[in-house]
Amino acid sequence: MIRAACTIVSLNYLPYARTLCDSFLKFHPSHKFYVLLVDRLPAGFQASNERFELVLVDDLEVPNFDSIAFKYGILELNTNVKPTFLKKILRDGVDQIIYFDPDILICSALDPVYEALASNSIVLTPHSTSPNEGAPYAETLLLIDGVFNLGFIAVSKAAETERFLDWWEKRCLTLGYNERWSGLFVDQKWINLVPCYFNSVSVLKHVGCNVAYWNIHERMLEKKESSWMVNRTTPLVFFHFSGVSVDGGDRISKHTDQFDLTTRSDLEELFADYRKLLVDNGIREFGRYRYAFGYFDNGVIVNKLQRSAFAANIESFVGENPFDSNGHFYRWAKKQHLQSSQDSSEKYGRKAYRKTDIRIRFVNAMMRLALRLMGADRYTILMKYLEYASLLRNQKDILGDVDGQ
Repeated sequence: MIRAACTIVSLNYLPYARTLCDSFLKFHPSHKFYVLLVDRLPAGFQASNERFELVLVDDLEVPNFDSIAFKYGILELNTNVKPTFLKKILRDGVDQIIYFDPDILICSALDPVYEALASNSIVLTPHSTSPNEGAPYAETLLLIDGVFNLGFIAVSKAAETERFLDWWEKRCLTLGYNERWSGLFVDQKWINLVPCYFNSVSVLKHVGCNVAYWNIHERMLEKKESSWMVNRTTPLVFFHFSGVSVDGGDRISKHTDQFDLTTRSDLEELFADYRKLLVDNGIREFGRYRYAFGYFDNGVIVNKLQRSAFAANIESFVGENPFDSNGHFYRWAKKQHLQSSQDSSEKYGRKAYRKTDIRIRFVNAMMRLALRLMGADRYTILMKYLEYASLLRNQKDILGDVDGQ
């Protein structure tokens, strides 16, 4: 029985991968650990110095990879090559493979996972196993983002696993967008369907597995001697530091305000230790590298609107490299004024907007004026259309005709 674990990173997250790898090998020193790099290696990088086996994204031999790397942002691309990566590792002779997001720390032996794999081909963990009454919006987020957290998945070599990975891979490489309001969320949302479509699936509810901000309302930590326990009785197997910042102060995650390290002092030591490991593994040094698939070959940034416009018109650019600054897409995007010197789109979301922001106040004033001028019925129709058009891939008619230029 050959067992291994893996993760996927771009260069800025390589220190997370090192930290995860070290923690995995601490408890499973005879197993292999693989890291898929969705980026380009910097000059002078010595992969032989790492404890993991490095796999480059080109090694996956994804068909039309340039187009996929262009239509997807960094989060989308890193998550959507996951099934392809798992397939490669299984083909290379591994019998059981566990995927972990890079921002995970293994805290004890993975016995509960291997026990589940002994009688199942696919192992998943739910975000939560009980209602979060202190955050009414939490369950809405699970309906949007997915029932299962795909920071973890374990699979064994089996016919059912192969059938599952083929199904998942096809959807990830075609429709793995981060478009929550269209029902899509990268690789994760598809997994809601897995217990319905496939057999030999284990939903692992072990409270020590995949502990994170989304379930700490039901899981208290306590350190006994040198080991971490959950709810006083269960070993902490792995903690998922999703949304952590090495300089985050008391903030547990950028994704939640429900708890912090002052209200959850039981997490304080674990977070301090983890942040130190990230620093020791080079988090400050690797933050300076540019993401290879974030720029055209002339150094101009690729922004969210360009990616969406390309995805919406992808059939017009078959066989072309969209990163080519002398290519058809670049010329068309420039003509349509789609270029920008920065891409700030990922900084804004529900939590980022404030009613007092003068830009928000202006937009709201324009919408109130539209309501008065149009009346309730036409205003409602307009809002329904804007809901559709707010997804950038749906703006083909607004951005202009590619084939007609």
